[in-house]
Amino acid sequence: MSIKLFFLLLITILFSSCGIFDPRPESPDQIIEKASHQKIFLAPYDQVWKVAHTALKYTIASENQDFGTIETDFVKAVDGWVPPYKKKPDYPGARYKLLFTFAKGETKNRESTRVTIEKKIEVFKNIISDTQSVASDGSEEKAIFYRMERELIIARAIEKAHQAK
Repeated sequence: MSIKLFFLLLITILFSSCGIFDPRPESPDQIIEKASHQKIFLAPYDQVWKVAHTALKYTIASENQDFGTIETDFVKAVDGWVPPYKKKPDYPGARYKLLFTFAKGETKNRESTRVTIEKKIEVFKNIISDTQSVASDGSEEKAIFYRMERELIIARAIEKAHQAK
């Protein structure tokens, strides 16, 4: 009797242990979504920090360069950024804010900085109900990354011009 109980317990542990401890892998869509909201710049941290301020067109609510965070004030969707292929925002009764996270690093033996932008959108259904969070399509984040990249290129060109004199 005890041998049957032992084997039953052993089989139960073997079949259930893999499911308990094995984390679920991320789906390709989740990986792409995370990657589309971050970019690695091959530039020093301080320079990328300054470029982010130049590219950012919203009022900053809080920032901490030591912790590498910038948070904007809430912006009404009708006053904020609208992609060029749309005439008005998807949610006119919404507001959003941008959260920037900076991290120092090294890529290919060069100083680099990873920037992550998270756009938090809150949609108001009516006065009484709570807000509903909506995922960003990532187009504004891409536009900000583009502006940051262009500002870095301009800064490098100016630096080279000064060195050439």
